[in-house]
Amino acid sequence: MSSPLVSRQVVFADRDVIELAQASVPEPGRDDVLVRVALVGICATDLHLLAGHIGDPFPLVPGHEFVGEVAAIGENAAAVRGLSVGDHVAVEMLLPCRSCARCREGRYNLCERDDMAAGLPFGRQYGVNIPRTVSPGLWGGYAEYLHAPADAIVHRLPADLPWERAVLVEPLAVASRAVARGRVRPGENVAVIGPGPVGLLIAAAARAAGAGRVVMIGTRAQRLGLAGRFGADAVVNSRETDDLAGAVREAFGDTLPDVVIEIAGVAAAQQDAVRLVRRGGRVVLAGACGAAVPVTFHADEDLLTREPDIVPSFLSAGGFEPAIALLSRGEFPFETLVTHRFGLDEVADAFALIRDRSDGVIKAVLDPRTTQKETRR
Repeated sequence: MSSPLVSRQVVFADRDVIELAQASVPEPGRDDVLVRVALVGICATDLHLLAGHIGDPFPLVPGHEFVGEVAAIGENAAAVRGLSVGDHVAVEMLLPCRSCARCREGRYNLCERDDMAAGLPFGRQYGVNIPRTVSPGLWGGYAEYLHAPADAIVHRLPADLPWERAVLVEPLAVASRAVARGRVRPGENVAVIGPGPVGLLIAAAARAAGAGRVVMIGTRAQRLGLAGRFGADAVVNSRETDDLAGAVREAFGDTLPDVVIEIAGVAAAQQDAVRLVRRGGRVVLAGACGAAVPVTFHADEDLLTREPDIVPSFLSAGGFEPAIALLSRGEFPFETLVTHRFGLDEVADAFALIRDRSDGVIKAVLDPRTTQKETRR
């Protein structure tokens, strides 16, 4: 690697303040990997971060849905990880401490050193809660380069996996974890609430897990129209019915689903998830509703007398391996979800597009390798 090297970065300098900056890129230490970012997905979380809805991590380099190639690697990291310069990789957004009780039991998405409520100075999530002021300042995917220390979980990607498909690995890992949390078994009926990008990926992951019938529930006709391409057998537009439970029952052939997975991120959808599952079924709540949003259930009618198992699914721990395998098989048209591409200097334009839900946007990504507006598609 030639030196000195600098990395262009998008920086959330403060609430609602976006800047384009540069950071020095040090040579990787013996245990480190330097990743050249190829593509990074724009997540709704990024917009919430900019608005200050998720703490005060400023100044922050956002971006946690990134893939790229090894630009440089320390001697020990190369030996331990079996990686070389040029290898394609995905880095999990979580940097587990590997020593707390939750990490030791494999639930590193609940790492106790990532608990900002405990008063820690910063967290351990790329692009979310590690400020740019933490050395070396390369902690987000909205950039040309990213630092992966020994704690980082780095996955090798197949060299022939297109970047436009590979960039979906993190949201697909979230989807895969949700399906695993729901303990979806072959032949079971699965309902998915929320036909956004992750919801569509949950449908694909459920189908790959052997689900018998998959039904997508939502309010946006355009997104519902895509569900069939990602494994859904039927869709239910909840805006077009006064009897949601009846419509869902009909879609499943006069029965309610064994598993309902909610990814809409609104309290009403979480209430629906519990009320739509069969008696004794399983409910996964995977959509983030925002701080201090209460969700109310009827203690007897919804819970006690129906005895559903209700579990949350937080982030992507354990989901990358099945996600990479599913992307590699190419059973679903994953690339079609990536509808728009922008350069780093076009972040404000990209965010406006997503907020307005305009131009048929499904998934927008940033390409740090170019600043040309012609990359938009």
